[in-house]
Amino acid sequence: MIEQQYENVHYLQFSHYSAFPELIHGVFTRNGGVSEAPYNSLNTSAPPRGGGDTFPNVIHNRQLALQALQLTGAPSATLWQVHGADVLTMDLANEWRTDWANMSYYEHAWTPAAIRQGDALIAQERGVALALSFADCVPITFYDPVQHVMGIAHGGWRGTARGIVIATVEAMQKQFGCQPADIYAGIAPAIGPCCYEVSKEVQDLFLGQQEFTDMPTNPAYRESIQASARFSTVQLPTGPSLRLDLHETNRQQLLLAGLSAEHIEVMPICTSCHTEQFFSHRKEKGKTGRFVVIMALKADAE
Repeated sequence: MIEQQYENVHYLQFSHYSAFPELIHGVFTRNGGVSEAPYNSLNTSAPPRGGGDTFPNVIHNRQLALQALQLTGAPSATLWQVHGADVLTMDLANEWRTDWANMSYYEHAWTPAAIRQGDALIAQERGVALALSFADCVPITFYDPVQHVMGIAHGGWRGTARGIVIATVEAMQKQFGCQPADIYAGIAPAIGPCCYEVSKEVQDLFLGQQEFTDMPTNPAYRESIQASARFSTVQLPTGPSLRLDLHETNRQQLLLAGLSAEHIEVMPICTSCHTEQFFSHRKEKGKTGRFVVIMALKADAE
């Protein structure tokens, strides 16, 4: 893990991506932006229909993040995240909106047709930034240096129980011919098992003892999801507390999808324990912002 700073903006990078100069990426902390409490300060997400942080603040913060990565003015794409396992391929020829860091993002209709729904975004496009925002859910980044394909997945407990990283690796194979052994992955800060208490229902969904009523888990992923699940029990004065380790569960799913252990890097930071660095939806009881993860391929790379 590498810590970086551009003016007042702080962000982290995965060490193993340093071998690939064509790849630009950053896992941004909450520091260095313009938003006021409780969204202070580099909040990159606002509701589509008002409330919460202001749209000008959010757009300013997005531009600051791009500027920190020397991507000022670059087209930037995102997703309407829905806690599923759908993987979308960003293709400029297919009418993708790339105004994530412009006010037009909020001035135009915020509909499924305009902002596409899904929980992972992959691309081979150069000079275009992919951006997803988080606050406790696991950001998982992907890069295949052979096919020059990048991606970001959003792994909350629901997406992880549906196999979002397995689906992402599968999509990279089908869309771009990637081989799992060539893919490098990074697992960014998220809520840890120290803080992430879940219900028995959550465990049952991972273990296949219950099924989601909507967006059911792909049966082909079921065995790997069951094998990957990492639960533990902590004894509290009030009784046993069931915990889920999202970092390790997603790492196990990457391994089961065919990635090499040496190609997976984890930032072992709990967002709930470190709200001075990251937004935490659970710790801050929903009154908080979202930090952003950005990936791009240099436009002038050979």
